[in-house]
Amino acid sequence: MMHKDTQENLKLNPLVFSVLIIYPIILLGLTAWYGITYGISSFEILLFVVGYYGANISVGLGLHRLWAHNSYKTNKVVEFILALLSAGTLQGPALVWASDHHKHHTFTDEEEDPHSPMKYKSRVKGFLWAHMGWMLYGQGPITILSKVTMVKLGRNSILRWQMKYYWEIAAFMNVVLPPIVGFAFLHNVQGALAGYLFIGIARALQQQMTFCVNSLTHFVGSKPYYNGTAGDIWWMFIFLLGENWHNFHHAFASDYRNGPKWYQCDVHKWLIAALEKFGLATDLVRTSEVRIQAKMAAAKQEVIEHVRTDLSIIEQAAQIIAKAANERLQTAEKSAELLAHKLHDKILELRIMALHLGKNAKEALTSAEVLSQKIGKNYMKQLRKLERLAQQLNIALPKLQNL
Repeated sequence: MMHKDTQENLKLNPLVFSVLIIYPIILLGLTAWYGITYGISSFEILLFVVGYYGANISVGLGLHRLWAHNSYKTNKVVEFILALLSAGTLQGPALVWASDHHKHHTFTDEEEDPHSPMKYKSRVKGFLWAHMGWMLYGQGPITILSKVTMVKLGRNSILRWQMKYYWEIAAFMNVVLPPIVGFAFLHNVQGALAGYLFIGIARALQQQMTFCVNSLTHFVGSKPYYNGTAGDIWWMFIFLLGENWHNFHHAFASDYRNGPKWYQCDVHKWLIAALEKFGLATDLVRTSEVRIQAKMAAAKQEVIEHVRTDLSIIEQAAQIIAKAANERLQTAEKSAELLAHKLHDKILELRIMALHLGKNAKEALTSAEVLSQKIGKNYMKQLRKLERLAQQLNIALPKLQNL
């Protein structure tokens, strides 16, 4: 995994900054003015919901599962509709989106990963980089496409057309079509304005939720299939409609499902399955249950081995801390050094805590069947507490550096 906090000559991309930051702020301000002037009714709420989930579905079905991963095939009519809708999300041309996403999966958390949260040691910097920083300080919407993307999608006439006229299509989908939709319902200027603002602000919010897949789901979540940074976050379903099952996706990237189990809410897989039922989708990629179970078993074993290594280190470190605390007490007594009563008690407490932690870590090592990342993190947290206390008591622990 890469980590670096070196000073970089990052240059802000004004076009991307305008699209991702300035334009949404303008929309938010105008929407607030609209609410004060006209009020907000069920009509505006409906526009918002349709705008949000329409953008979400076009990203999940189009940019992600159809083009970036070739999880299924569809006809040119459906593909053309998805090309229009996805351009309206202002996330760049589909060819560029697919190229960046392919790099992310091929080089996850390595130097070539365009939006790895591991780029910086600071978790805050890493989160911000993965969320939007990589775009704000990147090369912009038109970049060099990966060879894999060109081989798979380079001859797709719809995607080549979308890339050539991307900004014209994006402008039409954001500035022209929404007012037309709003006017069609209310038949007046207010309706047109409502369509522009509420579909627009919904699209901007959904854009941020898509970015959360790169940032939030690479910081938290369960990891039953793959022991990388990607995690499954069930409660993000309401915002992502299935893209929240990110751990499974990194384990089986080409599967048309992100949530493979029947009870896992994944609207995108249901829509793709529905398209298949109506003859509008073919060649759906489904990972076999045998392979899934094998991957889960391997991931679990990998966690156990990792935790066993951590527990072994924790046991040794705890013993060193306990020994150092004991030597400090004996030295003080032999040299007639008078330790303050409170300081004496704290060193004694440190020794007892270290012995207790070492004993528990040793016992946990014999219980491989119950080991988990949670247990490992809990013991590591206790060790860090011991180390901080030892430092406060001015107890040198040079041997810990060699563990």
